[in-house]
Amino acid sequence: MRSKLAGLFGMVAVALVVGLGAAAQQNAVADRPAGHQVVAENQGPTVIGATVAG
Repeated sequence: MRSKLAGLFGMVAVALVVGLGAAAQQNAVADRPAGHQVVAENQGPTVIGATVAG
């Protein structure tokens, strides 16, 4: 009986997490202005050099 109850609580927790995640994603999409587009410029690879002290 305990394992069934634990399983039920687990399913309810998963349903809540999925529901809250979907709601947060919908709000994030709603906050973005319509028609906004980001265009990246291809300027080749970025090389980050390590500096050696001493």
